[in-house]
Amino acid sequence: MLIFSVFCKINFTIGENMKNRLRQIIGTYFGPNLDFRVRLFNVLAMGGTVISLGMALVGIATQVGLWNVVVNFISAALSFLLLCYSKRTGRYQLCYMITIIAIFMVLFPIMFFTAGGYHSGMPSFFVFAVAFTILMLEGKKAIAMSIFEILLYLVICIIAFRYPQLVNVWDTEQDLLTDIIVGFVSVSAVLGTMLYVHFKLYNQQQKQLAEQNILLGQINRMKTELFGNISHELKTPLTVISVHTQRAQALLELGREGDLEKIRESHTLAQEEVMRLSRLVDSTLRLASLQEVGGQKAVLDICNILRTTAEAYHSLLEKKGNVLTLSLSESPLMVLGNSDQLVQLISNLLSNAGAHTEQGEIHVRAEQRGETVVITIVDKGIGIASELLSQVFERGVTDGSGSGSGLGLSIGRQIAHDHGGEIEIDSIEGKGTTVTVTLPIYREEVAYA
Repeated sequence: MLIFSVFCKINFTIGENMKNRLRQIIGTYFGPNLDFRVRLFNVLAMGGTVISLGMALVGIATQVGLWNVVVNFISAALSFLLLCYSKRTGRYQLCYMITIIAIFMVLFPIMFFTAGGYHSGMPSFFVFAVAFTILMLEGKKAIAMSIFEILLYLVICIIAFRYPQLVNVWDTEQDLLTDIIVGFVSVSAVLGTMLYVHFKLYNQQQKQLAEQNILLGQINRMKTELFGNISHELKTPLTVISVHTQRAQALLELGREGDLEKIRESHTLAQEEVMRLSRLVDSTLRLASLQEVGGQKAVLDICNILRTTAEAYHSLLEKKGNVLTLSLSESPLMVLGNSDQLVQLISNLLSNAGAHTEQGEIHVRAEQRGETVVITIVDKGIGIASELLSQVFERGVTDGSGSGSGLGLSIGRQIAHDHGGEIEIDSIEGKGTTVTVTLPIYREEVAYA
């Protein structure tokens, strides 16, 4: 029983290895990332190798002649070498032309005269050659080469008709019938495969094109919406800056005593709007970067990110009399994520908390709950009006205070979603806001499943 069990395990291992190797070969030569013509060429090169070898073996069995066997072996070897060369170098167009010239225009005519002429299976292979040329080449080149092949084969048939002594005919009717059947079946199988692959890939491409069109439509709508929000956000501070600049200029021109304080006031207000513009531009650039580049992900300790980000914002929050406190897990809380994006997420949330809190407490907490890491940021600020609470994640939506661009929370939600998490906000106007970010915890055994 032990020997039988070991034998079964060995057979199973060999079988699995063969399956894995087969999947690898299929992915290498017929993967969806390859161009249509590349995949089709690989199919034909493999099929040509097998068919030519089969015809050579048939020639040996029927003793049709040495030349026929040699030519078939040369055709099989050339098909195999072209398959390997194209895969290694990527010079597929060159391989297409070599196939058409060397095999279809040189070897096929030789095989025609050595294997029965038009009283054989060779006419089927001529049909295959023309079909290959039309499918693999483009435009005028495909038309010119296919016409040249047709004329070449017509000339060959005329020569065989006028000079029958040049043709090596089959010895028996059985050999002739075998050759015709082999040629017809082989070419039909290859052409059928060609058409199947062609239409399957065509349908896949049409489906992908439709999906891409839908996605492009969504992106265009998002861009239109985003640009509209940005345009609206830009107009307000620019108008304010223009008004106060003109006011200051007018006061300077009048040169009256006592206007210095008004000029300073206009300057301060204009400066605040410039800072607001700066924040808006920064948020917009961050959003564009986030949408265009997903970023590399790594295993990170979210507690370290929180400590680092909180330290960077500590002095800024203190200027407004706020106190920042941390309650973090003693053990590491590992997540799979992009460090820059997670820092951006926490920065946006701390910035929002600081902007809406004066002389209050901002508390950051991180803990594990089940299979998730929960980050909570609580402030004792002015809170968010109930009518705005359901819209805070929409781009361009602000609380009306003029302190934000309306993009920070939208960016934060996108980052959370990109990391497989969620973000929620609970707020009471006049009492404060609680933001909760939930991220999946990293498990090594899950990562390798």
